[in-house]
Amino acid sequence: MYKVRVLQEINDRLDAEYYNPAALSTLKKMETKGTVTTFGDLVDEGYRVVYHGADSIYGLKDSETLPFLSPTQIDANGSISFEDAEKLPLYYKDKYPKGLGKAGEVLVEVKGNVSKVGIIPSTFPKNLMISGSLYKATLDPKRVDSHYVLAFLKSKHGQILKNRLTSNTIINYIAKEALYSIPVIELKEKAQKYIGDKVRQAEQLRAWAKRSEKRALELFNKQVDWSFEVLKAGKINKVLVSELNGRLDLKYNSPARLALLRHIKNKKITTTELVRLVNISAMIGWKGLTTEYYTDFGPWLLRGVEFRDGVIEFEKLVSVDRDKYLEQPQIHLKEGDIAFSKDGTIGKAIVIPELANDMAAGSTIARLRLKKVNEINPYYLELVLNHDFVQVQVESFATGIAQPHITQEWIAQLIIPRIKYEQVIGEYLSIHHLANYNSKILIQAAKTLVESLIEGQLTEQQLIQAQQALEDGDNSLDQAILSKLSAEGYAIEGATPLFSDVDELYSLLEEAAQAEAEE
Repeated sequence: MYKVRVLQEINDRLDAEYYNPAALSTLKKMETKGTVTTFGDLVDEGYRVVYHGADSIYGLKDSETLPFLSPTQIDANGSISFEDAEKLPLYYKDKYPKGLGKAGEVLVEVKGNVSKVGIIPSTFPKNLMISGSLYKATLDPKRVDSHYVLAFLKSKHGQILKNRLTSNTIINYIAKEALYSIPVIELKEKAQKYIGDKVRQAEQLRAWAKRSEKRALELFNKQVDWSFEVLKAGKINKVLVSELNGRLDLKYNSPARLALLRHIKNKKITTTELVRLVNISAMIGWKGLTTEYYTDFGPWLLRGVEFRDGVIEFEKLVSVDRDKYLEQPQIHLKEGDIAFSKDGTIGKAIVIPELANDMAAGSTIARLRLKKVNEINPYYLELVLNHDFVQVQVESFATGIAQPHITQEWIAQLIIPRIKYEQVIGEYLSIHHLANYNSKILIQAAKTLVESLIEGQLTEQQLIQAQQALEDGDNSLDQAILSKLSAEGYAIEGATPLFSDVDELYSLLEEAAQAEAEE
């Protein structure tokens, strides 16, 4: 059992963070809730690769490179985006064989922000190399559920215990010995599995979301005969007067945009301007809105930094004074609207889901509202707006360097392709959204279960009983637990539940499992 031996250890650690009250309180609570061991005690094999520089991949074919995973590709929920991974020469797998990733390895960021934790899923790219900023650990399957450990390390208690061991120099760093000393509650097998299964279900939904998005993109690209070859600037060596559209500036008449226009003409793609499909509402500023109008409770303000990959990160939203919110009805958002970023990181689009609260578009966001509900699928429109087909137009229309901006006038003129299977594409992307969102909530649920157990809101025996019931084909105990989970903990009076509809979650998981089986 792990003990805090302050009098004995004070000679080894003098930094205040190591002895911060939150960490000591967490440790005291953990010792009353189960057997406390250390992360290192659970590791079968662990390694951090030290790369001696990075060779250039210039001139290499894709088949001559391999993916290189860094903490950047792991989000705050532990989800890994392999598509964004950098590349290394293929021979690195022979040069640094211990850098190759394996399914089920727990990845802990030990250099840099030291905040990221993830686990390599079964569906990971071949020859995946892991950055030296990540410690990769294979845990003993006879002792511990790796996915439970991920939930523990991602919980607020796990983060507190990990962060107190960080060495603060020019770059934050956690030494192997410090990493291995992180205390972990070693629950009984069925309790671990109950929590770990929530993480595994999240992985399953993420995989389904990716497959759905891929199918939507493939179908779209096939319909418009799209490939990156379209955008090769080298093919544009002469500009026709008819293509200038009254403007002579180079950016507006960029090779990429002209290549797109010629592609539309050559392939006889039916298009329409965005303004014919949506009403556009945007503001420059908000009648004196400042941070003094931010509140703990009230309508949400969507600023653009809170959404990515089809998911709004609701926990990052700020709330504003209701009276201030009511001043601006033209930018109120409702389900089915599309938020489109017009300042800063311009051109991001997302369909607004069913909301549990009022929401307004911030000054960096344009609201797109369909003129006719049945005219175009909003999820299809979101895909197109985020696609290179529209993004090359956005880049051409944008003004400003330090703070890029696209005006409402130019947003209105964006060319939207009208193709067969818009509805099918929209349905694929709708699944992508829904699966991604619920995946995120399941990770939150796993973390909350760990936190609720440590805080004494939930017992290990409750988790064991729920897991046993699930194995016997009865989900009533699981449903009872999930319905009482909130961001604040378990069975907190007045708190908003994490899951608005547990039955819908079960249905979604069944569909994901069926889709996986059909692959």
